[in-house]
Amino acid sequence: MERHEMIDLLTGVQSSKRNYYSELKTTVDELKKKNSQLEIINEVMSSFTSNFSVSDMLQNMLLKLKSVYPIDRVSTALENDHELVLSYVYPESDMYLARGTRFPKNNSLYHDVLTLGHHTVYHDDNSVSFFEKEGFQRLGLASVHLFPLKSNGKTIGVLSLGSRTHFQCIEEDLAFFFNLADQVAVCVENSRLFSEVLAGKQRWEETFRAVSDAILIIAPDGTVVSRNDAVQLDWPLEVGQNIRTAIAKATRSGEDPFQKTIETKRPYSAELHHENKIYDCSWYPLLGMDASIDAVILYRKNVTEKRQMEVQLMHSGQLAAIGEMAAGVAHELNNPLTAIIGNSQLLLRTQSNNVEMKPLLEDIDRCGKRCRTIIRSLLAFSRQDDFSFKPCSLNEAVSEALHLTRQQIEKQQISIDIVLDSSLPTLSGNLQQLSQVAVNLLMNAKDALEEQQVVPKKIRIQTKTTDSSALLCVTDNGSGIAQGILDDIFHPFFTTKDTDRGTGLGLSVSFGIAKAHGGTLFVETSQLDETTFILKIPLSHGGL
Repeated sequence: MERHEMIDLLTGVQSSKRNYYSELKTTVDELKKKNSQLEIINEVMSSFTSNFSVSDMLQNMLLKLKSVYPIDRVSTALENDHELVLSYVYPESDMYLARGTRFPKNNSLYHDVLTLGHHTVYHDDNSVSFFEKEGFQRLGLASVHLFPLKSNGKTIGVLSLGSRTHFQCIEEDLAFFFNLADQVAVCVENSRLFSEVLAGKQRWEETFRAVSDAILIIAPDGTVVSRNDAVQLDWPLEVGQNIRTAIAKATRSGEDPFQKTIETKRPYSAELHHENKIYDCSWYPLLGMDASIDAVILYRKNVTEKRQMEVQLMHSGQLAAIGEMAAGVAHELNNPLTAIIGNSQLLLRTQSNNVEMKPLLEDIDRCGKRCRTIIRSLLAFSRQDDFSFKPCSLNEAVSEALHLTRQQIEKQQISIDIVLDSSLPTLSGNLQQLSQVAVNLLMNAKDALEEQQVVPKKIRIQTKTTDSSALLCVTDNGSGIAQGILDDIFHPFFTTKDTDRGTGLGLSVSFGIAKAHGGTLFVETSQLDETTFILKIPLSHGGL
């Protein structure tokens, strides 16, 4: 033996080297294990994203765990409505109990961990019977470690780590697994919260889209950020479109309601008009954390029909008042008119040979009868409470309308050509409503000719039959109707007249009356600048 070898043997240097390298290897292995544990914790935390899946997290976690521990299966059971439910298992081929299985509150390892909040381990040499034992045996698990999932101091479920070999945990391993369970609990709880937020967002979006009135979210610069489906129905505004110009054109009050909301940071309401439609609009500011305007919500409701009904109700009230006044006037005038007509007829009998007096007396008699006819027509026209359908004549409706309008028309130097079909059969309808249509068409023709320089000014009113329908045609030789507005003339409140001369309801109301009679109202124009409005009522219509 060499001398230096003898010295090393006697002094124990070789033994110290072996111990040193052995301790160094142990330290390196422990560091690798610690590093792997940190990687596993980091993997669990980093797996929580907007596309988060608990199943994916368990899969990634098991792959990392298998590199350090003999773990073959992971699962979680979560509390739901005070019951513990099997929620996730990986790999799914190792699923014995069906997902959604509820663990009993008695004789269950899982439920004991949930209730007591401590670590429990199962080994296949355990003779105690419990709910999960058969499943562990069928899966060939030799050891199963169960850890409570705790979040904010509350146990929300159980984490199960199964191994097909006998796996004992030292104290450091238990500390790691408790920490791992806490991180898994945080991710599961965040997943629950994320699902609730997502479900709430989906419900809000579905409700937002389903509202029948238009709702828009508008940025402070006027750009549409979002809108519901109802926006596209009558006044389309696209996402990304700036609405300031459209709002300015639709506002008649002179104030910009959007800008008013931005400036005052308070809700503001305004009525907007777009393409002969009326919208009741409400603007609501959305304030940020610093009280600045983040956006403005516009709630828009089409109230055109409502306004039309209000005007019609007002018109009905006015007609009712006219009817009452007409009844009073008729009562007051009937007696003197009876006396005038009666006396004139008596004088005509006694003065029939008086060449000078007879024409004057005939004129008095004629004017008295005309006054009586006008009063009767006014009473019939204003009696709007009776909407029953009865057999009536379109010719009679024209005659009633002419009694009311003829003098006004001829006063404007407009001649009336009346062509009534004497063979026109009766139809089922409302005489007062049909008279109202005729009045509206005659007055529109008069207004169209009133400002024109054409000579002669003529209106032709005609009745005839065709295709089993009765037709009422009113033609004027005015300037005609521009092609650009032909599609709008029957819309409520559309008018080319000054505001003090028309409401834009005459043609729309007449169209409604035609529709109620099962017919229609339309317009035709010719190259001679003639305009003809045609009321078409089927003779077979049975009324309402």
